[in-house]
Amino acid sequence: MLVWGDRVKPPVRTRLTGHTYGIYYTLCIGLFRPTVRVPRTVMPPDPVLYYMPHGDLVPGVFAARGFRHFAWVNDNTVGGYAAALPALAAGVDVFRIGRGGRRSPYQQVRDFLRERTGPVGIFTDGGRRDGRVRTSLAALAKDTGRAVAPLRVRADRAWEFQGQSVPRPFSTIRVARGEPIPAAALSAAGTERSREMLQHALDALSEAAPGGRETP
Repeated sequence: MLVWGDRVKPPVRTRLTGHTYGIYYTLCIGLFRPTVRVPRTVMPPDPVLYYMPHGDLVPGVFAARGFRHFAWVNDNTVGGYAAALPALAAGVDVFRIGRGGRRSPYQQVRDFLRERTGPVGIFTDGGRRDGRVRTSLAALAKDTGRAVAPLRVRADRAWEFQGQSVPRPFSTIRVARGEPIPAAALSAAGTERSREMLQHALDALSEAAPGGRETP
């Protein structure tokens, strides 16, 4: 898995919390070693825009080594920084959605997608973590010409913490993806209809994807 972009330095409180989470993640990767199941057909090198709930961020870090040439668009939240720590320790950069700059977050992601030639993953519900697909996802497909497909990265045994799914030690993480929806189909459907199509595809994959049971 390739995480691309600028290194980030969040506020002190965020860094402290992130380092606390990062220690646990690093221990899990280095000692507990969750079993990762990534079928070879899951991540072809096609320029598809994969979207997933923000709650899949932490399992995605554990599964990172199963991906190849996969860019991950992330924001500067506590969970985002914490999950990036193992990648940073390995010398991998993180693409950060900046705030308050000349370009809006949408423009930054759009330009990033235009620069990349391989698959890219994005969290469609952002920091809200409500599992709701945003209308901007279909707009990104239209502006970049990328097909869009849902992606789920889940552990069979996990804790729930602040909207994040945290895999338990020695759990099994599985990756599943839905069929790509062409950008032309989303553009022809219109704004609200395209959002409904993407939401339905994500919900259907969530129901069918293995490893979806989360233990409190």
